[in-house]
Amino acid sequence: MFSPWVLLLLSILAVYVNASPLLEARKNGGANKGGPASAKVTIYSQYTCAAPNTLPPTDGSAGTANNFNIAEAQCTIPNTGLSFGGAITASLTAEPKTGTAGCYVVGHSQQGCGITLSNYIYGWPFAGTAVGNTLGCGNAPSGTSWNAFEIICE
Repeated sequence: MFSPWVLLLLSILAVYVNASPLLEARKNGGANKGGPASAKVTIYSQYTCAAPNTLPPTDGSAGTANNFNIAEAQCTIPNTGLSFGGAITASLTAEPKTGTAGCYVVGHSQQGCGITLSNYIYGWPFAGTAVGNTLGCGNAPSGTSWNAFEIICE
């Protein structure tokens, strides 16, 4: 069905994709540099985002703003979770390791970040992986409160 040339090109592509992380590590002196990522997160109690990249107003009309810091692969349980009708913003304060394609702030519906059938998760992506990149403005999906947070980068 496929010509031998197509199969050869697919094989070469597969080798390249699998070798890319190894080549990146060699370029950086044998190991990926940087990481773990961290971010400053702000949860607003009552705000509907006007657009994904439009930050909530800071005049109090977006409700109470609660700030906390999170780090990659560490579960953080803030004093106030994100409920339906609220909004979340975040800004990276430390970069992930080199070669990382992207990072997300991940919210968990329970008081912990364990993977269980009843602990729903939802992610909001950052615009990039450099310090200062933001996730803009994200609203909570309806029907669930988000009570624990972490950064996941891949």
